[in-house]
Amino acid sequence: MFHQWWQWYQAGGLSHAMISIPGMEAVVLLILLTICLLFRINRIGLVTAYIFTYRWGLLFGAQYFAGDARVYHVFLANYIVFGILVLTLSLVAMMAATRSGQQE
Repeated sequence: MFHQWWQWYQAGGLSHAMISIPGMEAVVLLILLTICLLFRINRIGLVTAYIFTYRWGLLFGAQYFAGDARVYHVFLANYIVFGILVLTLSLVAMMAATRSGQQE
């Protein structure tokens, strides 16, 4: 199965996909991350960057898989489940690090 996926990837699947990021969102992200760095709230900056990147990935998936509804629904379900899982694990790790007294 991996071999088939790799052949599809090399044959022009995701390796040649065009990604467009909304310009205003990129500016807002840069401003928010700059504020987070200036006030030394790095963890909030990481979560902010994750949320913006997660949204951009969702926009890309909506455009890229728009032709086949079944594939798009599988992508959407997996994207949501793994996105929430990663966010939950990172927040738990951040809270555990704060509770144990570790600094960034």
